[in-house]
Parts: sequence; structure tokens; C-alpha cells
Amino acid sequence: MNPTHIRELLDRAAAAVTPTETDPASLLLGRGRRSVRRRRRAWAAAGSVVAAMAAVVLALPSAVSAPNRSGTVGAAGTTVSLGGVSVAVPDGWRTSEVADFDPCTAEPHTVYLAAGWQFRGTAALAGSPRGGPVECRSDGQAWVAVVERGFAPTVNPARLVVNDGQLLQAEEAAAFFVPSAWAYRPFTQRIEATAAVISGDEQQREQLLDRVTWPAGPAAPASGGLALPGRITSATSAAPPSNAMVVATDAKTLARIRTALTALRDPVRPGEECTLRQPGAVGISLGSVTVVLGDATCPQAVSSGGGRVRAPAGLGRELLGLIAARNGIAIGRVTTD
Repeated sequence: MNPTHIRELLDRAAAAVTPTETDPASLLLGRGRRSVRRRRRAWAAAGSVVAAMAAVVLALPSAVSAPNRSGTVGAAGTTVSLGGVSVAVPDGWRTSEVADFDPCTAEPHTVYLAAGWQFRGTAALAGSPRGGPVECRSDGQAWVAVVERGFAPTVNPARLVVNDGQLLQAEEAAAFFVPSAWAYRPFTQRIEATAAVISGDEQQREQLLDRVTWPAGPAAPASGGLALPGRITSATSAAPPSNAMVVATDAKTLARIRTALTALRDPVRPGEECTLRQPGAVGISLGSVTVVLGDATCPQAVSSGGGRVRAPAGLGRELLGLIAARNGIAIGRVTTD
């Protein structure tokens, strides 16, 4: 049914109930009040028919009145959200909702919302000559993807950055084969945490990161210091230069690690945070909590359970040496700059 057919039906309905008398005044004089009542009933019937036809028009498929906007979940200048993460869409950008985000097919100036990600370039990688790198056309373009699943926490993040009070694990998205893209997810011990993948040059990424808002992270312990497990049963880290995983489970080593971390009580005030980054920073998983300690470039320590404190520049390397020694690995002595 199209608008022309609807109009024709309305006209026919009105014509069917229009009084046949063309001179209402003479009809009133000739037939009196009973005639008036009949005409009122006729016009009431006409109103009912027109109202019913209007209801039919409103019930027609939306394609009659509005274009199909499949795949578009927001408009430029608005804010879109997924998994507790919100993005203020830059002016002139579009938004798109997809089941699985493919970084190699990302369009510039687009904010994607995706349940997960799937790199379809894997087939191209397998068939590439001599195993050469896959070239993604989206590399270097500016775009943002909010991805609900697929980015796990890491013991040794490449960077720990603070954005709007939230501590984020930042990793170059090397698995995407898109060098211009970095993935940012909250630095928590949760396996599933919504991440934002941002592509562009460094300045563009920083500007776009400012448009992303995450849920509030864990607060520092009320007693101060770092949030630590009530009982530590293991300590796991990665030993350079091969980054082989090393684990300590003996009570003596664990006690020394806990004592050193508990002694860190000088809090870092808002605005005084620095970026802990590799190489240099040391991450140690203590089971339910991961602690990352910086070197001389950022002499601070943070816990995924909450808390950020000042720390001696060589403490992370010292604790890593204790763990590595239990695995028969020597990483060398620490020098403090």
C-alpha cells in the first residue's frame, strides 16, 4: 500500500458518508430535529472511518515514512555506549554496529560498536608470499572501535596510562597488523573488560582517547598503600630478555615480596601520575591482583585492585630477580639511575 492508495481510500470513505442533500438549510426546515440527529450520526460515522484509516496509515511499515538506517546506531555529535564504555562521536563521523569488528576493513572517521573482533586477514596472511606481512587498508586511518570481548589482562602491559581517572592497559594492536592501532582496556584482573581500539597517529590517538569514558576503576584502599591479596600463594612475572614466564611459590620469596609492597605507603596524588611503560616496568601477578612497578622514568607502583604509590626505581627489578632466581634464571643486578 502506497500513499496514493491511502488517499484514495480516505476519499472513498468520506464520499460514502457525505449527506446527499446539498442544501442543509432547507433540509432542517423540512424535517426538523429528527433529521438533524440523523446527519449528526452520519458525520460521526465519517469521523470514525477517517480515524480508522489514519490508524491504518500509522500501522504501515516504517519504510513508508522513514529510510532504512541499518547498521547506524548514532549520529555525529552524539554519544554511543557499549559495555559501560561511552564515546563522544567527533563531528562529521559516523557510527556503525557490527557483530565482529575487522580492523582491516575499518572505514576512516567511524566509531564501531562490536561484541568481539575477528581478523579476516588471517587467510591473506597464510597465503601471502614468504609469510610476508598483511597490508591493511585501514592502517594510518583515524577510527575507533569499542569491543566488548577479546582483550585479556596482561602481567606486563606495554603502557599503563591514566585517562579521566581510569587506569588503562595500553597495547599496540600488533595482532591486527595495523601498526597505527592501539588497544586500551581497564587495568583490572577481570578476564572480560570492554576495550577501545583507536587508530591514527599518536596525536590523533590521544585526542580520540579523551573522547572515551570507562566505568570508574577500583579505588585505593581506605588504609592507603596498594590493594594486595589477603594471602599470596604465587608470584608470576616475565624475565627478560626472552620474557619467559617465571613463577615463585615458596613462602620465603612470597613473604619478601609482600613485605616490600606493603611498605609502599606514599600515595601519588591526582595529576602527578606518570606513564609506566616497557621496557623498564615490571609486572607481577599475585593471583587476584597484579602490581606493576616502574623504573627511574616513572618511579611509581600501581595495583589492579586499586592504589598508586611512589616506589624506589629499582624495586621492580629486584622483586623480579627474586622470582627468576627460583626458576634458575639470573637477570643481573639492579642499578638505580
